[in-house]
Amino acid sequence: MARWLPIVAATLLAAQAPVAAVIEQLTERDIANALNIANGSESSRTLFHAPYIIAINDPTIEHLEAVTEFRRFVLSAEDQLKTGNWMMARGGYDTKGRSVRDLLRPLGGQVSLRARLRFHPQNSYTLLPAFDILLGEPTLLAMNATRTPQISLASGEPGSHDVMTGATIEVFYNAPTIADRVLPVRLIFEGKELARASVDFARLE
Repeated sequence: MARWLPIVAATLLAAQAPVAAVIEQLTERDIANALNIANGSESSRTLFHAPYIIAINDPTIEHLEAVTEFRRFVLSAEDQLKTGNWMMARGGYDTKGRSVRDLLRPLGGQVSLRARLRFHPQNSYTLLPAFDILLGEPTLLAMNATRTPQISLASGEPGSHDVMTGATIEVFYNAPTIADRVLPVRLIFEGKELARASVDFARLE
């Protein structure tokens, strides 16, 4: 009996260890798995995406999530399904001969953090206010960032005007610099730290 104890202990440790790790370069098997998830049931997709959502308690931060290369492939295939591109969503090609892999090639080897912001409806912003997502301490160097404002157009009534209701901010990092670590995330709005969280990348694919 005693000789089995080390084996049992090793099995228990393996069961508790992270079951995923950030994939830095997708293989054909990874792509097949991503397509299976995207074409699966709504409940299975929800279960897959859950670990990538980062809880933030601040009224300005509507949503914060991590997007790995593997998850980006799943999300892109899901988007193709939503627009009715069934062939492309299942690994085929569009009318221009492009696959999901072709569309995502410029983002290869990158992991991003994406925040969806919600501004007070009575805000007076005419330009997108400064917002930064800082990863790591010391802060990791970002490769790129996209900042997309969300505008509610004026109704046409006298005195009405366009209103900036929110924005989507996405900051991209080189996947190998992240590795499989737990890293802090700081959300900076107009020079002030709004919130802080941490992301365990060892549990993401």
